[in-house]
Amino acid sequence: MIRIAKALTLPLPPDIYDFGAPEDILFFDIETTGLSARSAGLYLIGMLHYVLGTGSPKSLAVPSLEPLSSSTEGRKCIDTSSETAADEGHWELLQLFCEDVADEPGVLQAFFSLLSTKKVLLSYNGDGFDLPFLRHMVEQYDLPYSFDDVESVDLFKKFRPLKRLLRLENLKLKTCERFLGIDREDRFSGGELIEVYFEWQKTKDPALLHMLLLHNAEDIENLPNVLPLLRYETLLHSELELASHALLPEDTTSAGTAPVLRLSFLALPPRLSFRSMAAAEAPHTREVTMSCRSHCPTPAPIAIPKPFDAQGDFWALHAEGCHMELYVQLFEGERKLFFSDVENYYYLPAEDQVVHKSLAEFVDRSARKKACAKNCYQRVSGCFLPEYREVFTPALQEDYRGKLLYVPYHDALWEDAAKASAYGRSFLEIL
Repeated sequence: MIRIAKALTLPLPPDIYDFGAPEDILFFDIETTGLSARSAGLYLIGMLHYVLGTGSPKSLAVPSLEPLSSSTEGRKCIDTSSETAADEGHWELLQLFCEDVADEPGVLQAFFSLLSTKKVLLSYNGDGFDLPFLRHMVEQYDLPYSFDDVESVDLFKKFRPLKRLLRLENLKLKTCERFLGIDREDRFSGGELIEVYFEWQKTKDPALLHMLLLHNAEDIENLPNVLPLLRYETLLHSELELASHALLPEDTTSAGTAPVLRLSFLALPPRLSFRSMAAAEAPHTREVTMSCRSHCPTPAPIAIPKPFDAQGDFWALHAEGCHMELYVQLFEGERKLFFSDVENYYYLPAEDQVVHKSLAEFVDRSARKKACAKNCYQRVSGCFLPEYREVFTPALQEDYRGKLLYVPYHDALWEDAAKASAYGRSFLEIL
């Protein structure tokens, strides 16, 4: 076994506290010679954990791969973590490399020994691949280890809802890194490195070993770096607090259209999402703008790491930092207010309206009929605020089966803080 340990000067992202104290978390990734644990072998386990009170490192590079010492026969130890200056804590990267299949039990033992000191195991697609693979190996070697005493956090699963929102090509770790502007030296996939490992076993070429270790090291070192992606998901479930609302200048709208309203929000805790505006539903429209600022329960306010835009049929959002702007096109025209107590109304076909049964006796029987759900409505003209769910009342519709709701627009709508918050959230909920 080759053991590589080094201290790293990685930032401590505030997002990590969502999972516990940093020193209780173990990031890990494995490298194998295939996808099936029944036929493939394990050749590398990489781990990253936070060490309290032991210093900070002088070097971030993958260390020289010549063995510096040998604690036991067959185990090489490369350790650069001792040259540190005292401070409150640092990250330590630990890689356990199998020179051949005989090293697998020792690598597993060392991994589970460190894992026994942790509470959370954080990985990328670990639930789908790494953990099942290791469980099979533990069973194969009849080892007394399990994952029962730790919580598994799979970032791949947590990022899955963000693929459409952030318009990611896929959810590979490297794709997430590119979205955040994270560059890496490694240019190989895990599958491409399988043959590199087999070649290293034949030649013991240090350059090949460097390639194998670098790929694994960057996979693990970037796990804390991609944690800020979780802020998008947090923002999508935040509370919005209305800070202000104002009509925008009339010259911001085209001739014949109504004014534009701007709503400013605070997001508690942070959550953001946006889109660009689409075509107006009708020729006479208005726009609504909402700006949101997020505050986070962590030590410092958390902002989304990169701006993004989103778009619906009548609205657009733009998020940047901890601010959010939502644009909603208001509708000017006619909508229908449907009554639920149909049994209390009569429909007048000639006038296309209903009257309450208390007034129906004054209408000729030939000119009326009992109302049904589809025609039991009152026509209302004016300017309306569209909503996806009934936040404000009364909610009107275009027709009986219309899914989009409309509420007559007036400034007093925003006096109810809870409803103002719910309206803003209704757009974030559909992202």
